[in-house]
Amino acid sequence: MKKILFTGGGGAGNEALFRLLKDRYEMHFADADLQAIDPAIPASQRHAVPFANDPVFADQLCGLIKRYKIDLLVPGVDEELLTVAKLAADGKVAALLPPERFVRRHLDKFYSMRFLNERKLAAPRTVLAAQAEMIGFPCIVKPRRGRGSRGVVQISSRKQLDAYLAYTGGMDDWIAQEQGQGEEFTVMMAAAADGTLRAVVPVAVEVKRGITLRAQTCRNREVEEACRKVHEADPVAGCYNIQLIRQADERILIFEINPRVSTTLCLGVAAGVDPVAVFLEQSPDGNAALLPFKEKLHLQRNWVNHIQGVSV
Repeated sequence: MKKILFTGGGGAGNEALFRLLKDRYEMHFADADLQAIDPAIPASQRHAVPFANDPVFADQLCGLIKRYKIDLLVPGVDEELLTVAKLAADGKVAALLPPERFVRRHLDKFYSMRFLNERKLAAPRTVLAAQAEMIGFPCIVKPRRGRGSRGVVQISSRKQLDAYLAYTGGMDDWIAQEQGQGEEFTVMMAAAADGTLRAVVPVAVEVKRGITLRAQTCRNREVEEACRKVHEADPVAGCYNIQLIRQADERILIFEINPRVSTTLCLGVAAGVDPVAVFLEQSPDGNAALLPFKEKLHLQRNWVNHIQGVSV
């Protein structure tokens, strides 16, 4: 049985991933906050690691992988992706992660959107925040680097923009983006180790509060084709996430590419697509059809309260 280690182990989808995959793999989860990992996961499979910016992070992560003979690392935290990508490039770990160049590009939302726009792919017009007039108001303003919708706001005027940037600081650290109106999707992209795309799983978002709270899998030709074209422009190995809007006129606006697995990975796995297996197994020869998945599979996230007694 292969041994898999997920970092960001306290993330929203990991308890479900454990339930869905525990009979296929020996599942381990690591987090800087050990108590954030769901107690439904056995204590022997919960591990503490330093924060990604700690100088000993890489050494301790490699030590953990060696100690438990981990076959594949699945990083889930943006701040650690470049470190893991370098470790993978040096042959120190096997990781379900695209290569360093892909990670570096898409962690910077300005360069990410510029990549899409230069290739005439389905992306909104995006400029540095100081040039917001080039796309007009209202627009979306967000940090060039960030996650979980932190700092993302709708801006209606230059005056409001100047006030927001003065409050947050660092004008070059923010981008302005054309605002899309329509149905939001978060899409799982799963590719084999040779870069062959094997699955595109669109998830229609119903409720989002930083992370997706309610959503369902959904076949959509326009969404799937737009995402396939992104992969064709840079066919990388591993699993990553595309966020987009499908407007009423069917125009697709890809507003973000996350170079890692997302918190809706568990829904894709429940729908029948296992990106770990896709990556570890040899890809079929030729232009194989994308893997099927179960449609209209619904995800709903609720709070669970764990109350434990303390012996004195």
